[in-house]
Amino acid sequence: MKNSCKKILVELRKNARESITNISKKTGIPTSTVFLKIKDCEENVVRKHTTLIDYAKLGFNHWQKTAIKLSDFQNRDFEKFLLAHPNVNSVYQINTGYDYLVETVHENVKEYMNFKKEMESQFRIEEKQEFQIINDLKRENFMTTIEEP
Repeated sequence: MKNSCKKILVELRKNARESITNISKKTGIPTSTVFLKIKDCEENVVRKHTTLIDYAKLGFNHWQKTAIKLSDFQNRDFEKFLLAHPNVNSVYQINTGYDYLVETVHENVKEYMNFKKEMESQFRIEEKQEFQIINDLKRENFMTTIEEP
């Protein structure tokens, strides 16, 4: 990736709503080039424009990550379940003896327990390891600065 593209992406990672003019001023790249690079990035690099949310301020006080190992070949149905569930924020396939890392957001522990019960009643889970997120120290911060050579 060329350095000018990285500079533009760094500015967009800091503030995706930043104007092309301001990005041009901050990076020293002409506005027409910034416009074209952003279009190119949207087609080839940027997967989705989104908003980072403080879940607790919306009343979601239980944020959980769970590593899950299924006991047999139920992966496709399990993935469909996770992708359709409204409390599932992110799902990753992993390789450390577990099959998935699932991030869920709930109003409270009771709601999480209901989700867990629903999941365990539908799928044979061989092993799981649960992690409740206590504090969000750093999130979505990669590529918000650029190191000059």
